[in-house]
Amino acid sequence: MDEITDGLYVGSSMAETDKDKLTDSMAETDKDKLTECKITHILTVASHYPPSYPSAFTYKTISIDDLPNENIIQYFPECNQFISDALSAGGRVLVHCMAGQSRSAAVVAAYLMQKDRLTAEQALHLVKERRPQIHPNDGFREQLELYCDLNYDVTVDKPLYRLFLIGHSAEHFKEYGSVQPVAAGADPGMQQQGLPTQRLVRCKKCRRALVTETNILDHQAGVGQVAFSYNKRSANGVDTPHAFPQNRACSSLFVEPMEWMEGVKEGLVENKIVCPKCLAKLGAYSWAGAQCSCGKWITPSFQIHRNRVDEVRQR
Repeated sequence: MDEITDGLYVGSSMAETDKDKLTDSMAETDKDKLTECKITHILTVASHYPPSYPSAFTYKTISIDDLPNENIIQYFPECNQFISDALSAGGRVLVHCMAGQSRSAAVVAAYLMQKDRLTAEQALHLVKERRPQIHPNDGFREQLELYCDLNYDVTVDKPLYRLFLIGHSAEHFKEYGSVQPVAAGADPGMQQQGLPTQRLVRCKKCRRALVTETNILDHQAGVGQVAFSYNKRSANGVDTPHAFPQNRACSSLFVEPMEWMEGVKEGLVENKIVCPKCLAKLGAYSWAGAQCSCGKWITPSFQIHRNRVDEVRQR
C-alpha cells in the first residue's frame, strides 16, 4: 500500500488481507504492516469482501464492482465523510479495492478533489505520483469529472446529476429491460415561492406550470440516436449543460422525467403524459425512445407536444 497524503493510504486487497484465503503467518504479517503504519480505519471499496480484522480497525464497506457503468459517484459524499472524520480524529486510513488501481483510486481522488477543490485530472495526478499503477476505468474518470462540474455536491436537485442518473437508468433498461427508480425533476407547479426568471412551459388548457428551462433537453435536428448524457463538450472543450441546441422546427419538447408524470416513480417503461391538473393529454414517454418530427431518435423519450403547451418567459 502507498501513502497518498498524510495518513491516507491506497492499497489492494493484499494490504487488508482476507485471512481465510491466506496462511496464518501471511495474515499476521499483513496485520503487522497495518499496525506499523498506524492504520485505524479501513474503507473497503469492493464487492463481497468482508472485513478481515473487524475488532482491530474501524471499517466501512462499499459494495461496488469495477465496471464503467457502475454508479460510484453516489458514494463519494459518505466516503469523504468517513475519511475526513478519521483523519480529523488523528486516525490513519487505508482505502482498498482488489487491485488498488481503479475503485480505491477514484474514491481517494474524489476526497482530494473535495478537500482541496481540485479537478479530476489534478487529483488523479497526485494519486498517481505516489501510486503509479492506478488506473480508474473510463466510467469512473467521467464521474470524477462530473463531480467537479457539480462543485463536489452530489444531490438530486442538481440537473447535471439527475441527467447522469437518467442516463444510468437508460443503460440499465437497454441491458435488462427494466427501469430503475429515477430521480425526477421537481414539480414547478408545487413550488411555494415564485419561479425564477427563466423559460417556463405551461399547459395550454389550464395554464398549469409543467417544466422549466432546467428540465428541457435540447437536441439538433437530424437522423440518428442521441444517447441521454449529463454533459457534452463543445468543439473548444467548454462544458455545456445542454449539448444540443434547440431546433424550433421540432414539433415536440423533450424533457427529463418529472415528478408529476404518472408511472415514473413506479418504473413504467412507457405511458401517456397528461397534465396533472386538467388531465389534458400532452404527449408520451418511453424508455425505449421515440423519434422527433425532425428525424432525430431520442432515448429515452419524454416527449411533450408543442401544440399542447405554451412557452413563456418568467419576469
